[in-house]
Amino acid sequence: MSMHAGSPLASRQVLCEKLLSRVQRTLGPRAARVLPLSVLGVLAAFATPAAHAQDSAPLHVAVSVPPIAWMVDQLAGEHVEITTLVKPGDSPHAYDPTPRQVAELSTVPLYLAIGVPFEQVWLPRLVKNNAEMQVVHLEEGLNTRHFGSGEAHDHGHDEAHAHEQDAHHDGDHDDRDEYDEHHDEHADHEAHEEHHDEHADHQEHGAQHGEDEDLGEADPHLWLDPQRMQTVVERAAEVLEARLPQHAGEIDANEQRLLKTLSELDAQIAQTLAPYKGRNFLIFHPSFGYFADRYSLEQHAIEVSGREPTPREMATLITRAKDENIGTIFVSGQFSQTAAKRIASSLEAEVAVLDPLAEDYLDNLKHATEALKAGFELTDSQ
Repeated sequence: MSMHAGSPLASRQVLCEKLLSRVQRTLGPRAARVLPLSVLGVLAAFATPAAHAQDSAPLHVAVSVPPIAWMVDQLAGEHVEITTLVKPGDSPHAYDPTPRQVAELSTVPLYLAIGVPFEQVWLPRLVKNNAEMQVVHLEEGLNTRHFGSGEAHDHGHDEAHAHEQDAHHDGDHDDRDEYDEHHDEHADHEAHEEHHDEHADHQEHGAQHGEDEDLGEADPHLWLDPQRMQTVVERAAEVLEARLPQHAGEIDANEQRLLKTLSELDAQIAQTLAPYKGRNFLIFHPSFGYFADRYSLEQHAIEVSGREPTPREMATLITRAKDENIGTIFVSGQFSQTAAKRIASSLEAEVAVLDPLAEDYLDNLKHATEALKAGFELTDSQ
């Protein structure tokens, strides 16, 4: 009969060994050797319910966005209780936790961050309220893209928030020299790990980062690249195994299964979108940049610096869309669709949804793939 680390039998054996060690210290080794095993069994039976109750209590984990909640659930299931701050329809860019959420987070032992803007403002405050909370930045060291030309973006926080975000950005990104090359690299999973080794130098790079006017703001939507998501899964699994050692074997098995699923999804998407490499798509909010980079596409955003376009900018967008025969304008539920629908009406184009925050991660990326494919096919048919 095999026995894994998290099994009740293994826990009972460990408990008996601890009891025997304590008896040896109290009675001496010789007396302990002649002590009937039944006595130790009785002692273990009294102690086991408390130990089991502790083992069975789920770990309370907080995350910012639904795709990360989905990942944590896939890894640990019933062994975690997940608090997701950003609800469906909310924008993580203009989001602030409610007083109730702030109070709830004051007792949460683990927060898995992913680098969305409100975390940069709120996490220091939340940690101040809960010094016992472990904060793990799953995004650290990953090759970060930035909003470039046509993707300029400002999340519209107040001035105080903006200063805090600038301070974070100045000390948290170490790959400014790679931005101009990101379309050529489409770095694979192993390349991302190399950035993790370099992250120790991020403070020095960050000081120089503030001087680079052309870099733009970091794009936080890295989970939309299945290969980056695999790195995030590995890091989350490591943390959860450390916090839930009695379930480490189960979490590891779930991790391997999830990594395989994500690898298969990546290959499936790449095959579906291969005929459209180099193609452009028009989206209101520039949230699918990592996805576009991974599969050699180009996204062009309707919003400019976090606001709807001016009439002149609108005219430029419509002209570009007409020149490229774009037949679909993509939107997401977290942002106003007024400008997108206006452009679609001018082009007699369709409006379709690409949601960066859908909780069912696998189905959402499959939907995004099919939606983009349909948009390209519509353009080709015109």
